[in-house]
Amino acid sequence: MKKVLSLVLCAGVLASLCACGSEQADSDSSVPAALQDDSTYTLLPSAEEEATLAAGRTVALAVDHAGTDTGINAMVWQGVQAFCTNFGATPQLFTAQEDSVESREEALRAAAESGAEIVLCAGADMEVPLYELQNNYPTVSYLILDGEPHSDDYANYTTADNVHCVLFSEEQAGYLAGYAAVADGYTELGFLGADQLPGIVRYGTGFLQGAQAAAERNGVEVNLKIWYSGLYDASEEITARMSGWYVEGTQAIFAVGGTLAQSCIAAAQENGGRVLAADWDQDGLDATMLGSAVKRYSAVTQNQLYTFYTNGGSWNSDQAGKTERVGVANGAVGLACARWGFQSFSEQSYEQVYDGLVNGGLRVERYSDPDPTDLIQAPNVTIDYQNG
Repeated sequence: MKKVLSLVLCAGVLASLCACGSEQADSDSSVPAALQDDSTYTLLPSAEEEATLAAGRTVALAVDHAGTDTGINAMVWQGVQAFCTNFGATPQLFTAQEDSVESREEALRAAAESGAEIVLCAGADMEVPLYELQNNYPTVSYLILDGEPHSDDYANYTTADNVHCVLFSEEQAGYLAGYAAVADGYTELGFLGADQLPGIVRYGTGFLQGAQAAAERNGVEVNLKIWYSGLYDASEEITARMSGWYVEGTQAIFAVGGTLAQSCIAAAQENGGRVLAADWDQDGLDATMLGSAVKRYSAVTQNQLYTFYTNGGSWNSDQAGKTERVGVANGAVGLACARWGFQSFSEQSYEQVYDGLVNGGLRVERYSDPDPTDLIQAPNVTIDYQNG
């Protein structure tokens, strides 16, 4: 699973992560999309001349004050560096000095003025700064992952023609986590979300749908606690509440947002529980980690840059000023597979579920309402929604 994948984009397929094969690149078709490891994914040239596809160009990444040591920023930066290495471009990094909109805007401005042809950013914290700056540098192109430019009050969503947005299908990643947990024998579950934002909520509603599918298949009953904490950082308060869940019988908690997984880990260590995390591979944090539902930021970054430069260094008509949503059909979401923590639920079974989502044999709906009790038919799952 840690094999380097030599994948190229098929002509006419926008931002696809599907392998096409080539005469000069070894496309490793032995690693299916379900098992791709984002930390080792590498997009290689499909022909000798494409090694200079972006020769002499500069690709800039602007990030918040958290830097690129870990998390989403780390995976996007890895994707930028990998693309630049393989296609002849120069990567540049611009980091906000403070945790403020103004500082993040300054990082974006510095990136735009660096001579870079394209500036990347990721996450909700970069949405407002990009909204403010996108029209100031019309000759610079932007790519934002996991976000769309909007005003500070959310009243206006506007994406300029020099901007392309990529959103992920969190509900699919959540479905896979929920299915895997129940198929592995866990029937007392918890979902801890940082906030009631659509992306976080979709993880939770997908988790519920996956748990229901596995429970129905296995003929079991599942209990699911749901709570949105309003906090993104690990804290003693959250650890105490999660300890209470474990003491009450919860076996595994899916934590989504910020560093909440660390609070769950602290609680799990004291009470013999297990933890699932989201967004990037956090399986190595602790032995209590059961798995991670991930967005493959590095792979998506590399493929988006490939599409941009094969179009001559600009967004094509299907991308300019528009938002694209990626998911299992693109190999853009999945479960982290570098360290498989599930025991009864095998990687082979996981591949089958993944393929079922891709081909439509299994279906997950996209919901953004934090209280799913009246939205989702889940007869095998009893929901305890704790924000009501």
